[in-house]
Amino acid sequence: MENQETTRKKNRFDMKRSFRRISAIIATMAFTTGLVACGSSQSTAPSANKATSSVTAPQGWKKFTSKNLGYSVYFPGVPEKDTYKDPTGAYARYSTVNDKDHINYAVSVTKFTRKQVEDSKGFNDAQKRKVLTNVARLLQIDKYSFTTVDGHMAISYTGHDSEDSSVIMRREVVYSSTGLYGLESFGTSSSEYKQFVDTFRLSEDTQK
Repeated sequence: MENQETTRKKNRFDMKRSFRRISAIIATMAFTTGLVACGSSQSTAPSANKATSSVTAPQGWKKFTSKNLGYSVYFPGVPEKDTYKDPTGAYARYSTVNDKDHINYAVSVTKFTRKQVEDSKGFNDAQKRKVLTNVARLLQIDKYSFTTVDGHMAISYTGHDSEDSSVIMRREVVYSSTGLYGLESFGTSSSEYKQFVDTFRLSEDTQK
């Protein structure tokens, strides 16, 4: 009995240590495109739903798949890739532009290391919410809501383009066991943005 109790305590300690490690890493990530935003009020997170397989994309939009980053999404054009770096980390972004050559839709990704992936696989919903809350704090977001994207827990918020405050930015940050995915739109309506978000799918490799 004593050995079993010792094992249980060790397992609980290991999980707490893993959670602290991931949370600390997230708190130092530069997971933003240079925008400081605020938006909808915070609410309780829903339970993650099972991902749906069917996709209804706007007419003329084309499916884009990144096997390396582990997702697919529909864009209104051919996306271009940017890589951002700063003292706290790096992330990749694929984006399209409108007829004024301004970004209208984008997906940005921060991938976990192999060790972080192993740690995060055992997280429960409360721990995932904590990670996303740390992301919101890092981005200096005071108001946001919890939601799900493709059955994965996410936070949602709106703000303004740092270069043009008249342009509305909409963003979801999606948690998966392999990393964080940011879905963004600039200068689009909420219904147009929702159509974009609804086409987003994580690959099976990101859900194991």
